[in-house]
Amino acid sequence: MVMEYFNPQAGFRPSVLATDLDGTLIPLPGNSENRDDLKQLSALFEAPEWSLIFATGRHFDSVLEAMREIPLPEPDWIICDVGSRIMQRKEGTWQEVGAYADHLQELTGGVVRADVEAALEGIAGLSLQVPEHQTELKVSYQCERAQLESILAEVETRLDATPYTCMGSLDPFLDRGLIDVMPGPVSKAYALLWLATHASSAPDEVIYAGDSGNDLAALGAGFRAIVVANASPGLAAKVSTLQQERGIPADHLYQAKGEASSGVLEGCRHYGLFE
Repeated sequence: MVMEYFNPQAGFRPSVLATDLDGTLIPLPGNSENRDDLKQLSALFEAPEWSLIFATGRHFDSVLEAMREIPLPEPDWIICDVGSRIMQRKEGTWQEVGAYADHLQELTGGVVRADVEAALEGIAGLSLQVPEHQTELKVSYQCERAQLESILAEVETRLDATPYTCMGSLDPFLDRGLIDVMPGPVSKAYALLWLATHASSAPDEVIYAGDSGNDLAALGAGFRAIVVANASPGLAAKVSTLQQERGIPADHLYQAKGEASSGVLEGCRHYGLFE
């Protein structure tokens, strides 16, 4: 069983960057410094000794679109749909990691998404996101920003009798609250820990960069954490509290002065990734 966090061990050098995309690796609109720093990151990750993982709430096709349009560096792995799917690049093509999909199916206990929708039906202000944001295992909702905390509490209560859990975050572009419902403890952190135990790297070699609520689990999971300067208010404090509760060393949190891409590059240099 994959844990939700681990206890870091001394002596490991970082070799992997796992990063959120929107608000983190992707440059902020009109920010030329972000774009310059993203180009530096892209050039650095052309070296074979460092690995790159995208960990995002976006669905897979949306990630590919961003990679083409921005453009973004080519990752080795993509954790998409908030941890409910892992894709691997093999010989220039992308393939879903079937073992992880099978593992998540086991966590559902036979409860399907229709059961989840029925359990949450009738919550005032809660509506499903567009179909392309849904998967077999991830049920995604939206609400008004001001209602996020109260609706999230109601969703949590209704899910108590199911093997599903939920997490909330804010959409920085639409200024909406987002709620993702998934089986068991599934999150970006869960997927990344599963991947680290099934790939060639170890969790202690991973740096994680993020900016919002759906990054909290990964930022507090034991990886070296980067919180970019444009992060959601209070996120760094929540990460610090979570790390303290779990006995994770204080030097595993870096609050970058730079925003988005610039903060990611700054944090990687702080942790010595590219030395």
